Amino acid sequence: MAKVDNIYKDIEDIVGSDYITDEDFMKAAYSRNVDPAFPDRWADMIVRPESTEEVSEIVKIANKYKISIVPRGGGADLVGGSATQGGILMDLTRMNKIIEINEKDFYCFIETGITWGELNSELLKKDLSIGIIGPGSGFSATIGGGLSNSTAGFGSTKYGLITDNCLGVEVVLGDPNGTIIRTGSIANKYAKPFCRYGISPDFTGLFMGDVGTMGIKTKASLKLYPNPPYKIRRNYMLLNDDYNRLFELMYKCQTELRDSMQDLYVTPRTVVQILASQAKKRPPKRAKLKGPVILFILEATDERILEIYEEKLGKIMKDFARPFEWTEIDLTAEEARDWRFNLKFSYTYFNKFVSLAPPKLSCTTCHKLPISTMAEKKKLSTDFDNAHRSEFPDQSFSLFATSIHLLSNGHCVFAGGFNADNIKSDQREVAMKMWHKRVRHQAQYGGVHYWLGEVISQSIVESGAYSTEFMKFFKDMKKLVDPNFILSPKKFHMYSYEDDISKYIINEEE
Repeated sequence: MAKVDNIYKDIEDIVGSDYITDEDFMKAAYSRNVDPAFPDRWADMIVRPESTEEVSEIVKIANKYKISIVPRGGGADLVGGSATQGGILMDLTRMNKIIEINEKDFYCFIETGITWGELNSELLKKDLSIGIIGPGSGFSATIGGGLSNSTAGFGSTKYGLITDNCLGVEVVLGDPNGTIIRTGSIANKYAKPFCRYGISPDFTGLFMGDVGTMGIKTKASLKLYPNPPYKIRRNYMLLNDDYNRLFELMYKCQTELRDSMQDLYVTPRTVVQILASQAKKRPPKRAKLKGPVILFILEATDERILEIYEEKLGKIMKDFARPFEWTEIDLTAEEARDWRFNLKFSYTYFNKFVSLAPPKLSCTTCHKLPISTMAEKKKLSTDFDNAHRSEFPDQSFSLFATSIHLLSNGHCVFAGGFNADNIKSDQREVAMKMWHKRVRHQAQYGGVHYWLGEVISQSIVESGAYSTEFMKFFKDMKKLVDPNFILSPKKFHMYSYEDDISKYIINEEE
């Protein structure tokens, strides 16, 4: 206890008494992620630094006392990434300044604690965008969290992941000196943060998707794009539940509509049926729900160009799908013809997919797959769920995907999982065991997970997906930037350099 008291006093001297706490009610407020399987986990203290230099000083103290640090953004994490039992929980949301919006050279330089909502609000005033409008966790999520999780969101069909659009970062390493480095063009101390490649090897990539294991990102430079003024939304329902046909249509859309497709989202038929059963106001005539619904958002800089692409879309879908309106299952829904682009639509879109059966929450197993393998992987996933049905939590149902999001280069995010109750009982242990098992199965059939919090990253290690050589390289890099393994130590089953990662591999047949 004396050790924790000493750490608290040392950090209080850096950030001030208003920005550090060990009060129970505050630790409780920070004790959960948005998932049903983890118990409440209380940090020893919550710290809210204001600058890169303060972060660096805190890292020095953590190394001195060998205490862990888990960085946290908005806290809407679904996979155990932003809470910790013991140690320092570092809330970065005070670091929320926009340092520069460069309209002529199309980049912005920001502190990573800024929320997507704050940044979008300022950029849209200037008819600019970072391409990706925001993640499923909402606009109160932070840009730093998006970079740490390689986030996809609205806009990713055209513009890729947020990490694809990062030009460089300022980051505090986990070493005893709390070393501050910059990557991308600002590795050159005389240069502006306008490009990623050329000044050195691409060290920016080391901190993208690292879920806080390799460093604490405090500033980032992002690409900017003109925000196209003309946008429309169109929905189509496939005439049958055929994932091979879905692939063919996605492929054709990517080859013929690429420049205009801001987004392509698929709601599987099963989910459409669930949403129909939950409708606030059902129409008198029951809709015929034969296949998945595809949401298109098309955009262009000229209304005439948009009309051409809308016509192309109609021709692609003509023989295999029909126009669909959500009012066919819920009369309170907005029709596509009335849709106007706004941030409210992006913010609320994902809400219904996180918890299809309230009050249950999702044990998320989001992963990416090539679109040509959708039908095959859907069958493998269904077969797995059927074979292990008795191992799921009580009254739980599992879905290969609740939403499918086409990305920019021929693959999709499959946002799926299974639901469980957020209650104190043995059901949490049941849910956690199945969560790991299901992710291991997905990794072994070639799924690529990107939301690499504690559960997902550990499960990938357990699946044996990483080669011995890769894990040695990973640990070598970790030891270089964080020699005492103080940053997010449980992720990827990384506890020390000497620990043998291979002992965590699970042979399912055993």
